[in-house]
Amino acid sequence: MSETKPATIKVVATTGGFRSFVAFLSAMFIFLIVFIVGIVAGVSALASATEDTGIVKSSVTHEGTSSTIAILYISGIIDGSNAEFSRQAVEEIVKNKNVRAVILRVNSPGGGVTASDEIWHYIQKIKEAKIPLIASYGGIAASGGYYISCNADHIIAQETTITGSIGVIANIMTFQNLLEKIGVSPVTLIAKDSPEKSVANGVYRNWTTKDKQKVTGFLDAMYSVFYSRVQEGRSHVVTNAKTLESIANGSAYTAQQALSNGLIDQIGYLDDAIVIAQQRAGITNEEPTVLTLSRRAPMLGGLFGAKSKGISASDLQSILQEFSMPKLMYLYNQ
Repeated sequence: MSETKPATIKVVATTGGFRSFVAFLSAMFIFLIVFIVGIVAGVSALASATEDTGIVKSSVTHEGTSSTIAILYISGIIDGSNAEFSRQAVEEIVKNKNVRAVILRVNSPGGGVTASDEIWHYIQKIKEAKIPLIASYGGIAASGGYYISCNADHIIAQETTITGSIGVIANIMTFQNLLEKIGVSPVTLIAKDSPEKSVANGVYRNWTTKDKQKVTGFLDAMYSVFYSRVQEGRSHVVTNAKTLESIANGSAYTAQQALSNGLIDQIGYLDDAIVIAQQRAGITNEEPTVLTLSRRAPMLGGLFGAKSKGISASDLQSILQEFSMPKLMYLYNQ
C-alpha cells in the first residue's frame, strides 16, 4: 500500500502588508461613516412628517399676578438651532405685554461665532423694548455663553460657574494623510484669475503657514467684534480699557474672579435673579407669574434636515468639506 504524503502548505509573505491593512481599516472607517449617515438620513425622512416647526416650549412655573417674569433658557452648544430658538422666544416675549422683566438663564460653553452674534442681536431687542434684562449663569457661561449675555443690565453667576473665556478659536481638519494611505490622489483646479481661492480652502491637503495666517486674520476680526460687545456691555463697571484688555485675553474665570474683574455683578442663584428682576421691574409688592421659555428637544430628523431623502456622492463630498472647513468658534475649549 502506497503511503499518502501530507499536503504541503506554503505561506507566502508579501511586502506592504501593514500598509494594506491600514488602508483597509481607513476604507472601512469611511464606509461606516456613510452607513451611519444613511441610517440617520433615512430616519430623518420618516421624522419629517411629524416634526413640529415650533421649537419654543412655554410653560408657567409659578402662577401669580398678571405681571410676568420670563425666564429664557439657553443651554448647550450655541448653534443655528439655538439661534432660531432665541429668535422665536424673543418674539414671544416682546409680544407679551405682561412681561415686565426677562431673565436670560445661560448654561453654555459657547459655540459658533455667527450663531452667538445672532442670539446677541435677538437679546438686544429685549433691551430695545425697555424690558429689564437679568443674566443668570448656571455651571458654565463661557465664550459665546458670555457673549450673548454681556449686555444684560445685571449679571449673576453661581458660586461654581465658569465664565469669561473671551476669545475665538478655530478647529481645522484635513484629509491628505488619510487619502494617501488609501491610494487616493485628489486634484483641485483654480481659475487663473483667482489664485487666492485655494488659500485656507484646501480640503485634501495639509495646511501651510499662509493658510493658517489667513484664518488667523479671520479670528482676529471676530475677536474684535467680541471685545466690542463686552466693552459695550460692561463699560459701566470696567471703565479702564487696559484693564478690559487684560481680562479679555481668552482666560476662563471662576465666579469670584469674574466678580473681582467686573465681568459679573453678583454671585447668586436663579432665585436671586428673580428678586433682582422684580426690583428692576418695580413689582416688589406683588407675586408675579413666572413664565419659562425653553427649547424643545430636537427630533432625530433635525440632525441632517427633515427633508433628507438619502445620501448621494455629492452629499458625502459635502460632509467631508464640512469637516475640513475652519470653524470659527466663541467656545470654551475644555
